Order: sequence, then C-alpha cells, then structure tokens
Amino acid sequence: MKTGRKKPFRSVAILGIGLLGGSLAMAVHRFLPGCEVRLWARREQTLAQVAERKLASFADADICRVVEGAELVILCTPISTFEQLVEKFLPSLDRDSIITDVGSVKQSVHTLIGNLLTMKRYSFIGSHPMAGAEKQGFAHARADLFQGAAVALVNPHRVKDSKLLRLAEFWEALGGHPILLQPSEHDAAVARVSHLPHVLAALCARNAMGGEAAPSALAALASSGFRDTTRICHGNAEMWTDILLANRKPVLEAVGDCENDLAILRQLLQKEDREGINAWLERARLNRSDLLPDK
Repeated sequence: MKTGRKKPFRSVAILGIGLLGGSLAMAVHRFLPGCEVRLWARREQTLAQVAERKLASFADADICRVVEGAELVILCTPISTFEQLVEKFLPSLDRDSIITDVGSVKQSVHTLIGNLLTMKRYSFIGSHPMAGAEKQGFAHARADLFQGAAVALVNPHRVKDSKLLRLAEFWEALGGHPILLQPSEHDAAVARVSHLPHVLAALCARNAMGGEAAPSALAALASSGFRDTTRICHGNAEMWTDILLANRKPVLEAVGDCENDLAILRQLLQKEDREGINAWLERARLNRSDLLPDK
C-alpha cells in the first residue's frame, strides 16, 4: 500500500508506553513534527520519564483525558487489557477518531474489540508492525524501530477507504511498509514466522541444560549459534503467554507440524540416513532463502 501524504494526523494518543508505545512516541516526534503526541501510562514514574525527555504534548494517568481530541488512538498494552481500556475511554472518544492497536494477533482482537467499537459506530482498523526487540520496556524504545518493518493492516469491519489510507500513511511516515490482510490470514502467517520461532527458541533454551554436559561446559561453549537462535525467547513471558493463547489454534497447528517433522528427523538419524538428513537440512535452507531473499 503506497500512499505519499506525510502528515495524516494532527493528534495521536498512544495508550501504553512500553517498547512499542515508547518507540511510537519517539518516531512520531521525529518523523511527524507538528503532530500532537498524547500519552497514557499507569505509572507516575513512566510519565515522569516521558516529561523529562519531552516526548509528549500531553501525558497523563487519566486515559479519558488522553484520548480527548485525538484523531488516532493506538492501543499499545497487552491484548488482554484492550476490552477494559476501550470501555473506559469510549465516552471521551471523538466520533471521527480512528482506533488501532499494535497487537500480534488480529482475529480475536477484531472479534472482541472490533465488534464492540463497530457496534457503537466507531472506526477500528487493526495494525501489527513486525518490529520489536528481545528487551522490553520504555528504556529500550527507539525512534527507528519501525524503519523498514512490514505493518499488517486488517479491516474486516470495512472502515471506509479514506480512513484506511490515513492509517497506512501514518505507518509509512514512520518508515513502515503497510500490507492489507484478512485477520485469519494474518494470524496463520504470524503463527509460522513469529510465534512458532519464539516457541522453538524457548524450547532450545529450556533444553540446553539437559543431558550429561556440565553447566560450566555449556556456559563456556554457548556462542553465536545459541545466542542468535534463542535471542527472541528473552522477551517478556507474560506478554508471550497472552500472544500464544490469543492465537492458540494456528500455533497448535504449527507445533503439530513441527512434531511431525522432528519425528522424520529422528527416524533419519536412527537409520543413519546421510542422504535423507542432507535433504532435510537443504529444504530448511531453501525455505529460508525463499522467505528472506534480501537478507
């Protein structure tokens, strides 16, 4: 989705100031000068840090005051909190505002929050920027987090095209590349290329301490391969529990396929089938090249 306009919104409310929310505030401040940034956080300490860094025109612990007058409202809290927050700020929301989120799962969000907002005649379009880091929290936020990142947009409630384009323009201005998907299509894809990799990274880390090797030897020999493979499982466990449960069915399907594939590898190893093992590994290499041709 290529647009071109550089200032789609005059005022943006960001609800939740962790890694993504904080990075959004920094990115809007840098790439959309003149856009009013309104921030909400529960903790006074976080609000004090925002004030110190002068990232917002208005920051407050009162969510209703934060959303007042905002043309775009972005949910940047865990998915499990969305319903509670929406019900709280809805009376203060402008009728023409666009509401979006940065959640990693879209079907359940649209079933719950999208239906609620649509029923009340508000405009909700889901977003998922494919950007993040293993270290969470506002302390690790950065303005360039969305540079070059794909941003999935989902619009099953058929919010009018002019609003969809404004949201796409917003993400483009921050350096993202918007793509339009159906919620089920999005969830099936991220289960394979985002959620399953996190599970497998966790599996590697969980099993590293097994077997007969001494912990001292493991620590001495754990190098770039182990570090790079397990990096993503260093993320917040509570957040990832929410994600895996919200996308349970596609993740279960992906895990089942992995179990079947591991069973094939186990058989090849048991039979000492060199040719079969080589073909198994080569298929993995080719798949990666197909998915990441420029990387």
